[in-house]
Amino acid sequence: MNRQKIGQILYWLGVVGLLINIIVQLIRSPFYRVSTAAELSGTFWDPNAFQFLIIGQSAFWGLGFTIIGALLSSGKKGSRFWLWGIVPLIAMTFLMVWSPSQHLPPLYGIEGGIITIAYLGSLWVWVKTHTAYEGSAKTGKQIQLLGYSFLYMAALFLCIFLGTPNLPALADITVPGAESILVSLSVGILLLFVGDFVARKRPEEAPASQQVGLKSQPGATD
Repeated sequence: MNRQKIGQILYWLGVVGLLINIIVQLIRSPFYRVSTAAELSGTFWDPNAFQFLIIGQSAFWGLGFTIIGALLSSGKKGSRFWLWGIVPLIAMTFLMVWSPSQHLPPLYGIEGGIITIAYLGSLWVWVKTHTAYEGSAKTGKQIQLLGYSFLYMAALFLCIFLGTPNLPALADITVPGAESILVSLSVGILLLFVGDFVARKRPEEAPASQQVGLKSQPGATD
């Protein structure tokens, strides 16, 4: 079995894992809204039971399998690019157990700065390169830019939502709710997907620079 086949299998295993997690979350949420952990003790929905941990891990492995599977499927023979798929697994493992004993104000400033610089950098690259695309590829890039703006919006809402309660002077300030974060985040991810889907360009819609390169190459019969 070649690497592409293995990649496809891992990818679809990851898809199944993510879907299972979503379905189970939808089914068990009503129980968790009206019951306490003590009331659910000994039942299938017991938050301290083994199956709760296994179901939670389905999202963890689903994330890793989809990324590694996609990289294996697209990587060239001998390429180790697929190893990058392990990075999200390592990061998620660490972040799930990382729980600082106190509020870390500098972290908000550092991470907020990184997010802002990365967003502005993406915007700058888009301005410099979007004219090289034509047709559906150009439309897809425009939709993706809108997606990035919603993701940045979600980051701002999240920063305000989590950081403001730790600032006594802003205790009475109205902050965006969790719903605002969820909506902006989901819309941003959706727009990135739509942009990628629309940008599946035909050869004649490739960037102009690539077209020039293709036209300048001698044909096989030359």
